[in-house]
Amino acid sequence: MGKYAVCVMSGDRHVTFLELVLLLHGEFRKRLEPICVTPLQAGVLLYVHRCADVRLAEAASHLRVRPPTMADVVQDLVRKRWVIKRRSEEDRRGVRLRLSRRGKAITRSIQHHVRQIEAHAETMRETFVTV
Repeated sequence: MGKYAVCVMSGDRHVTFLELVLLLHGEFRKRLEPICVTPLQAGVLLYVHRCADVRLAEAASHLRVRPPTMADVVQDLVRKRWVIKRRSEEDRRGVRLRLSRRGKAITRSIQHHVRQIEAHAETMRETFVTV
């Protein structure tokens, strides 16, 4: 992410929690660009990896996104052939999700990027705490 600027107006080097979240989100987006995955798609893939055969509505609730947003993301993931969508046997209106073979491979790549970002976040946290 590079060097962190001192606030010109106050000289303050302390970063708010929101600024840190936005910095991390930007870093995550930048690292995922080469594999053509958005942060939300990455979150969905990681959740489906952890909770195989999960209901679409449950994934939306867990990731705090509206069901229509989740449906759009899942549609993209199905089109990329990373997620397999099927009707729920208990509730024919419901949809269940699981990763395809390709989805498992891209998820491993995402996990690698997440580990890098976690290490970077720890460095950032130490930098901001000690400044």
